[in-house]
Amino acid sequence: MGYDFDEQIPDHSVLSKARARFGPEVFESFFRRSIDLCGEAGLLDEGPVYVDSTLIQAAASLDSMVRRDELAQPPLSVTEYVRRLYEENGTPEDDIEQPPSEPAGKQPANRAFQSTTDPEATLVNRPEFGRHLAYKAHLAVAGRRGQVITAAVATTGATADEHLLAEVLWQHHRLSGLGIPAAVADAKYGTTFNFLYLGRLGIPAFIPLTRFGNMRKDIWGREHFQWLPDEDAYLCPAGLRLRRHNQARDTQRVQYQAPKGSCASCRFRQQCTPSGRERSVGRSWGQEFVDRSEDLLAGSLGKQRLIQRKTYIEGTFGLAKELHGLRRTRFKGRRRVQIQLWLTAAAMNIKRAVRRIATRGRPVAPALLLSLLLAALSLPPNRLPYRRFAQP
Repeated sequence: MGYDFDEQIPDHSVLSKARARFGPEVFESFFRRSIDLCGEAGLLDEGPVYVDSTLIQAAASLDSMVRRDELAQPPLSVTEYVRRLYEENGTPEDDIEQPPSEPAGKQPANRAFQSTTDPEATLVNRPEFGRHLAYKAHLAVAGRRGQVITAAVATTGATADEHLLAEVLWQHHRLSGLGIPAAVADAKYGTTFNFLYLGRLGIPAFIPLTRFGNMRKDIWGREHFQWLPDEDAYLCPAGLRLRRHNQARDTQRVQYQAPKGSCASCRFRQQCTPSGRERSVGRSWGQEFVDRSEDLLAGSLGKQRLIQRKTYIEGTFGLAKELHGLRRTRFKGRRRVQIQLWLTAAAMNIKRAVRRIATRGRPVAPALLLSLLLAALSLPPNRLPYRRFAQP
């Protein structure tokens, strides 16, 4: 690093306090530089962008959870408040009428409780992992075999994945400078909003549709009904028109229903609506984009893209957790977790760039190795690759 043997090295606080001194912009620039290095190594090209998220266990235990109302500190202690109350009012204790107790409604855990160790960490409960405090890392990978991490966004563990698709894709474009020829994600991202967002931008979506409720397989689906765009209605197999009945803004879907009493004596009743009630069909606000995505997924390319998504981005999560310390946060607070996520992603990018350059027979620049060593500072102490840099 340029220091002589008898020269005083920087104080340890240069590293331990670097996060506060540098600010998040410096660490984001470092992550962006790692993406550029991957581009110089020939790993980055304009291709499909794969998006997914993973939970990161927070550095706080469940024992640190307390009710939020207990965190509010009154201006006086309970004893002092009662003493002043009696002094000012002079009311005997027996004459004080107690207000009737009202049962408190059940609130979501993250709204009612908060960790005193890390207030921004949220409680999640997964059958495979159990209940714990967590953050969430949202990543986008692209390039050759999805080897380059082009976006990394940290949120609380309770943040829904589908709300971050637009943000992650925008970060990919902003940091890498590349377009988005196609977006690939799992069914968690298959909401009407995301299909509308991608469809209006002309981005092909290799994303399965999010299914609401239990989809029955013993009756006819929407594919048996013909859409009549000029009439804003569906034509059922019996020739009846299902008109617009209502719409749900939360799911952004419109419900179409057959005329009242028309299905009880229909000859297709057993296949369409065994109960005899009026048949209804739901349609997404962006149904044309949903249909386009389903056509893409039905082809060989769509099946290949979903397999690649599982291999590329889930493999990246596995490496980040097993070899780069992302299974658990080292810091507290979303801002610091974001810095850890940027540094972890940068370390992985730089290592892949170095490996790519070495396989092509080009000498690795000392500055690049120094960048890799600095990126490794985001790892826990027992993960630092000292031996790897022992020989010049």
